[in-house]
Amino acid sequence: MTSRLPYFLVRLCSLSWLTGPIFEKELRVSSRRRRNYVLRFAYVALLTVFILTAWKTSARPAGSGSAVYQLSRMPETGKAIITIVIWFQFIAGQLIAALMMSTAISEEIQRRTLGVLMTTPIGSFQIVLGKLLSKLLQLVLLLAISLPLLAIVRVFGGVPWDYVVSSLCVTLTAAVFAGTLSLLFSTCTRQSQQVLARTASVCFIIYAVPLIVVQLIRQRYGVTLATNAELSYANPFMIMAFTTNAMLSSLPGGPLAIWVIHCAIMAALSALLLILSAAGVRRAALRQATGQPGIFSTRKERRAARANRRAERGVAVRPGRVIPVKGHPIVWKEMRTVLARSGRFTAVLSTVLSVCVGIFAYGYCGYKGWLALHEVHAAFVVAYLFLGLLRAATSAATSITTEREARTWPALLATSMTDREIVLGKVIGSALQGWPFWLLLAAHTLIFSIAGYINFLAVVPLAALAVTSALLVSAIGVFFSSSFRRSSVAGALNLIAIFVFNFPVCCPVPTFLINPIFVAIGILAVTGGWAGDFPLSRAGAGRYKAFLTSGVALIILLGLYLLLAFGAYALAKRKIRRRVF
Repeated sequence: MTSRLPYFLVRLCSLSWLTGPIFEKELRVSSRRRRNYVLRFAYVALLTVFILTAWKTSARPAGSGSAVYQLSRMPETGKAIITIVIWFQFIAGQLIAALMMSTAISEEIQRRTLGVLMTTPIGSFQIVLGKLLSKLLQLVLLLAISLPLLAIVRVFGGVPWDYVVSSLCVTLTAAVFAGTLSLLFSTCTRQSQQVLARTASVCFIIYAVPLIVVQLIRQRYGVTLATNAELSYANPFMIMAFTTNAMLSSLPGGPLAIWVIHCAIMAALSALLLILSAAGVRRAALRQATGQPGIFSTRKERRAARANRRAERGVAVRPGRVIPVKGHPIVWKEMRTVLARSGRFTAVLSTVLSVCVGIFAYGYCGYKGWLALHEVHAAFVVAYLFLGLLRAATSAATSITTEREARTWPALLATSMTDREIVLGKVIGSALQGWPFWLLLAAHTLIFSIAGYINFLAVVPLAALAVTSALLVSAIGVFFSSSFRRSSVAGALNLIAIFVFNFPVCCPVPTFLINPIFVAIGILAVTGGWAGDFPLSRAGAGRYKAFLTSGVALIILLGLYLLLAFGAYALAKRKIRRRVF
C-alpha cells in the first residue's frame, strides 16, 4: 500500500487521469505533421511584417529630427508595436484555435475510430479534453513566440506589465472558448467550413448582438439595460479595447476585477461547452459502435437505411422518386449537394432568419433616412458581394477534398467526363453556390437604380465584377482543394487568400487597387459622382475622356481576373489525377 502511494501522487500531478492517452497521442502526431511547422513559420513571418509596418509608421527615420526627439518617440513606438503584437495574436489565436478544433471529432467519426475508442477504458471527457489540450499546446507555443519581443519592446517605456499580462490572459481564454465551441460543433458537423461558419456566427451573436441591441434601445427609448463594463464581462473584444485605450492614453486601466472576472466567465463557459462536447462524443460513439446511421447522416440517408433493413426482412418497400439530372452533371451535383447537406429544416430556418435580418436592416435604414445616403448603398453592395465571394470560396475549397474523404473521387474520375469538364463544373458550381447573395446584390442594385439612388451605369459593371471575381475565387479554391487531401487545410488557406484578396489591410502589400471591394466602391462612386477624387465627377469634356479611361481600366482588371482564374483552373486540372486516394 505504501509503495503504491508515490505512483498515485505522480499520476495525480501529471493529470494523465484527466486527459488520458489521447493527449500524448495527439502530441506525438502533431510533432510529426509538417503543417504545424509551416503554421509557426507563417505566424512569425506575418507577425514580423506587421511589426515592421508599425515601426515604419510610428518611428521617425534616422536623420529626421534631433537625438532628443528620437528618444522622446521611443515610448510611442513601443506602444504602437506592442499594440500591434497584442491585437495580432488576439485575433490570430481565436482563428487558429477554431481552425484546429474544427475537425477534431469529425475526423474520428469519418475514420470509424470513435466507436473503437469508446470500447477502451478512455472516457468521452478524456477524449475531448485530450484533443483540446493538445491543440491548445500548439497555440500556446505560438503565443510564447511573442513573449521575448514584448519583453524587449517594453524597454522603450510607456507600456506597463499589467497590460501585457491582462492581454495574454484575455487572449488565452478567448482562444479556449473559440476552440471549445468549434469542438462542440465538430461533434455534429462533418465539414470544417460549416464548423467555422457556425463558430463565427455564435461568436458574433454573443459578442456583437447584445451590444447592438443595448445601443439601439438606449438611442430609441433612453433606457440603459447594461453599461459597457457589464457587457464587457462576456466580450473579450471590449475588454481588449478598454485595456488598450487605457494603455495608449496613459490612464488607469480600471479595477483589476474587470478582466479577472471576464477570464473566469469565459473559462466557465468553456467548461460548459466541454461537457456538452463530451456528451456529443458519447452519443456519436454509441451510434457508431452499435451500427446505427452516423450522427452526420441526413434524414434521407437514415430513411434509406431503414428501407434496407425492411428489404432484408422481406417487407415490400416503395421505390423513391428518381430526380433527373439537368444540365451539366457536375454543376447539378454541386447545387444538389448544398441542399442535401443543409437539409430542409436548416434551409427554411436560415431563409427565415435572413429575411428577418434584411427587413430589419432596410426598415431601420429607412426609418433613420439613411437610404438616401450613397455610403449606405455602398455598404449593402459590398456586404452582398463579399458574402457571395466567401460562400463561393468556402464551397470551392472543399469541392474535391470532400470527394476524397468520402471515397467517391476515384469513381468520379472513372466516368466518361474529361478532366476539363470535371474541373470546370466544380468551378462553375462553386461560383453558383453563392446564388442567394447574387440575387440580393442584383435586386438591391436594380431596385435602387430605378428609385434613383444608384446610377444605371453601375448595373452592368457590378454584374461583370461579381461574375469574374466569383470565377476567380472559385478557381483558386478548386486549385487548393486539388492540392491537399484534407478539407481543413485547403479551407484554411483559401480563407486566408479570400480575406487578403478582399481586405488588403490583412496584408501590408498594397493590393487595394485590384480587390473587388475597392472596385465595387469605385464603380458606385464614379458612376454616381459622389466622390470628388474620382475623375468621372468632373464636368465638361473631360468627363467623357475620364469615362473612357475608367472603362478601359475596368475591362483590363476584369480580364486580369479571368486570366488568373484560367491559370488556377489549368493548375487544378493538372493535379486532379495525382492524388486520387
